[in-house]
Amino acid sequence: MNADTECLACCRRKAEGLLEQYRVSEQIRHTVLGRVDQFLKSDRIERMAAPVIMAEILSIVDEKVEIANAYEKPKEQYNQKLLGMEDAVMADIESAGDRFLAAIQYAVTGNYIDFGAMDDVREEQLAELLENRASVELDKDELNRLYQELSQAHSLVYITDNAGEIVLDKVFIKVLKQLYTHLKITVVVRGFPTLNDATYEDAESVGLTEIVRVMPNGTDVPGTPLDEIDPKIRDLIDNADLCIAKGQGNFETLHGCGMNIFYLFLCKCDLFTKKFQTERFTPVLKNELRIVQSA
Repeated sequence: MNADTECLACCRRKAEGLLEQYRVSEQIRHTVLGRVDQFLKSDRIERMAAPVIMAEILSIVDEKVEIANAYEKPKEQYNQKLLGMEDAVMADIESAGDRFLAAIQYAVTGNYIDFGAMDDVREEQLAELLENRASVELDKDELNRLYQELSQAHSLVYITDNAGEIVLDKVFIKVLKQLYTHLKITVVVRGFPTLNDATYEDAESVGLTEIVRVMPNGTDVPGTPLDEIDPKIRDLIDNADLCIAKGQGNFETLHGCGMNIFYLFLCKCDLFTKKFQTERFTPVLKNELRIVQSA
């Protein structure tokens, strides 16, 4: 999924925000944004997905400002915040009539914690969304297909998105392991810090590595570009019976691959609300094969 002008403007604003956050001199700001603008006008970006473009821009900024750990504090903040809620979330799921539905509702709601797609992530908004998880509506036909495919599959690759959110992924995976004891689950996280995306260190800190195999994808792109990730992870995805890919960045980098991937995310920007003809923070569950077939 190639980036459009809205994505490019968003990527540039992210660079501006980081430069402001680090209070750089006007000279450095001018130099960095000049290089960013030069990159955004180059022919290279024509076939790039927005997350790949974002990774390039972050690299340009990092050369002058060293922003690799720019999101370290909010990542830790939301990891700890969601860990503090884990027992209550699990208890709510266990008391629900449909544990699978309740768990996936929590998992998709956690996709709100996205410092890449949004300028302002608010704890109050997150709390409201989580409180209303029972009202989360996902495509019933797609939900039934996912349920059936999981019961028949032997291997699942679960591709995560953000820190904090990964705690709710952990809860969902716990439920999947309860319901599908035959299923071999492998979790894929980002290879290096980028925005507030979850890395192996995040997975380890929230206890996810204690319940399932977790593998870094070998790239700092806030998505899963198949031609750039570690070949072992590419083989893992290629050979899985099905994948669940969380977040807009994974959709943008994987859409069009034609694999059996279920995308799960909240629409958080104008591009996605227009594409899926819905309102902001609406949850989406779509399968890659049926998107391609209906295109």
